[in-house]
Amino acid sequence: MLDRLRLEDVREALVLLGIDPPSGRTTALRALRDAFGQFGFVRQQLDQAPAPSRAAFLQLLHSGPLSVEQLLGRGWWARGLLPAPLDWLQRRALILVDDAGRVVAVREARDGYLAAGHQGSSAAGSNRVAEPETATARLSVEPAGAVVICEDADLLHRAVTLPSAQLRLVAPTVAVSPGSPATVVRALREASLPLVEDLQVAASSSQPALPGRVEQAVGPHAIRMLLERAVREERQVRLDYYASSRGGVATDRVVDPWEFVDDLLTGWCHLRTAERTFALDRIGRARLLPAAIGNRRASD
Repeated sequence: MLDRLRLEDVREALVLLGIDPPSGRTTALRALRDAFGQFGFVRQQLDQAPAPSRAAFLQLLHSGPLSVEQLLGRGWWARGLLPAPLDWLQRRALILVDDAGRVVAVREARDGYLAAGHQGSSAAGSNRVAEPETATARLSVEPAGAVVICEDADLLHRAVTLPSAQLRLVAPTVAVSPGSPATVVRALREASLPLVEDLQVAASSSQPALPGRVEQAVGPHAIRMLLERAVREERQVRLDYYASSRGGVATDRVVDPWEFVDDLLTGWCHLRTAERTFALDRIGRARLLPAAIGNRRASD
């Protein structure tokens, strides 16, 4: 992404970053990439940035490309430097304007910022005491309550920037969190990030969906068939459950199903964290999730 910069832009960025700029464009670009790749360099620069500039950069990390109006609440004529406080970031090559006129965080700067945060949080989260340089290597054991997997690096990076998810990268496509899966899912949903279970297909008893796909059912007959499968396959279901059979307030329930008899589903409700029974005629929609049940009856 830095390749889009003119030589004079690269040289100005290096000067503002406190680096003596080489004369050639290739060597100047290499110096800028090397700087962004240094551990903690980008975070150090942002620590010195005006608060609105730093906030704008973090917003771009979380939300992806945005227009100037979305960032600042006002337009831009697309001439010269971006308006303050974005100009501080642009002059240091931390952000660029793409072909669609949107502001984007430069990939090299984004990766440098996130890498420092992941390594820093790992060190802070472990209960290790500093050892002399001559000490032998040690293994660090850290809690991981949830694992997030995504082949799209940009989408995974957006998830990692969510403080409430407490995620950190452990591989290019994998992030872990000490929080529970339910906590992480809630954080991702609040940020409107897409989840695998959002890929839904109609439930079928004769042709079950591929693994990892959510099957959904609407209407008594289809819901009955889906709940019977959920109990048989010991898989979680997600219900749109109404306060009464005539409608009313709907609640979103994830349930570990135990038994489905006489159109009554009994199981563990994750919303209420207790055993509950659900009447078929109050279920507006049911979704069969890929996840296996995590709570069983005490007698099982």
